[in-house]
Parts: sequence; structure tokens; C-alpha cells
Amino acid sequence: MIIVYLSILIVVGSLVYLAISAVKTFKATKPILQDVTDTTARIQAKTDSIMQEKDRLLQNQQQITEDIQQKKDVVMGAVEKAKETPKPLKQFWKEAKRKPATAGSRQ
Repeated sequence: MIIVYLSILIVVGSLVYLAISAVKTFKATKPILQDVTDTTARIQAKTDSIMQEKDRLLQNQQQITEDIQQKKDVVMGAVEKAKETPKPLKQFWKEAKRKPATAGSRQ
């Protein structure tokens, strides 16, 4: 019967030792887990900040692209209008450059 009591005592002692070891391990890992949680929160905040900056930069890029396209269209429109200048107007302009207007020619 003593062997049964000793076996029960060893099992109870082992469970007590297991509980004490578990509490010590939990206390030892609690600060580490808190550090990991804090680090994760900082990384998440930086990630969110980077995503907001990316969105802002994409918006600026889109605005710049639209502005360049608009200015390009204006310049191309002016070039097309210049190409459409009628030939007689070009000849008139050439003649006007060749013959300077004199002050006494108006009468």
C-alpha cells in the first residue's frame, strides 16, 4: 500500500512542479510578448503611414499626368491651327515683310 501512496505523492508532486514551472515560464515570457505586441503595433502604424503616402503620391502623379496631357493637347492644337493657315495669308505675310510700310503712302 505504501507503493500506491508513494506513486500518488510522486504524481501530485509532479503536477505541482509542472504548475510552478508553467507560472515561471509565463512570467518570464510576458515582457517578451508585450515587446512583440508593441513592435507589431509600431510596424502596423508605419505600414499605414506608408500606404497613405503611397496613395497621396499616386494622386499627385495622376494630377501631374493629367496636367501634362492637357498642356500637350493645347500645344498640339496650336500647332494644328498653325498648319491650317491658308496659303494666301502666308503669302501676304511674306509680302508685308518684304515691303516696309512708308509713312507717306496713306493718302
